[in-house]
Order: sequence, then structure tokens, then C-alpha cells
Amino acid sequence: MTTATGLVVAGYDKLTVEEISELRTELRVTGGTIRVVKNTLARLSIKGTEFEGATSALTGATLFAFGADPIGPAKVLSKAAKSGGKITLKAGVLNGKVLSADDVVALSKLPGLDELRAKFLGIMNQVPQKFVMTLAAPARSLVTVMAARRDKLEEEA
Repeated sequence: MTTATGLVVAGYDKLTVEEISELRTELRVTGGTIRVVKNTLARLSIKGTEFEGATSALTGATLFAFGADPIGPAKVLSKAAKSGGKITLKAGVLNGKVLSADDVVALSKLPGLDELRAKFLGIMNQVPQKFVMTLAAPARSLVTVMAARRDKLEEEA
């Protein structure tokens, strides 16, 4: 949890081992981890860290989802909370700031780190592409004018 920048605290009710395994698999894909921890141990483990604000949400059966990209765990648990009803979002922590369950849902709607990187690279690729197209435009226009002139001369002949 030392590399985690975000934490999502959720409650669970009657989750089977298979369902928790599915959540773990989905979280691994996003670079996250899920842990089912006793509340007493959880309070001790987050004491003195940036996640200490989540101690008020540690009631009942609790699981932690965290990762280097805080969006991934939020997306996976929000989706699971909507679909099954066995998971309820309690709180979250992002860079030391405590988030409510609604904030976690809002966080889950943001693009993840990989999506943002892809968009950024796409934007960076557009600049040289547009520059080359601008440089080629006069030559393309000249060819178009010459082709039109050739067609006109062929019609007259």
C-alpha cells in the first residue's frame, strides 16, 4: 500500500469467494489490489498515514481497494456496487483527502491514467501531423489547379 495514491473503502454482504476473486482479477487489470481486513487491524495499519481519514468508514464487513492509479479501484467497486447490490461504497481517500461515497462514484467516471496518457499522446501526435499537412497544402492546391487546367484543355481539344 506504500505506492497507493487512492483508497476505496466498501462494505460487502454475503460475497462468495468466487465473487471476491472476480473483483481481485478486475482490480489487477487496472493495477489495483483488494484486501478484506478486520476493522481493528485496518485502523492500526492506516494510523499515521494519509489514509487515516477513512477510519470513520470502518464499520461492519469492510474491504479496501487501492492502487497507484486511484481511478481503477473506484471504477471496479462502483460497477460492482451498481450491479450486484452486495457491495456498498462507504468512503475513499485520494491524496489525503477523504471522499464520500458519491465522490467515489464521481471519481469512477473520470478517465483512468492509461486513457489520459493515450489522449495526451494523441494530442501530441496531432501537432506535427497538422504542421506537415499545412506545409503540403500549397503543393496540393497547385496540383489541383493544374489538373483542372489540364481537364479544361482536354475538353476544348
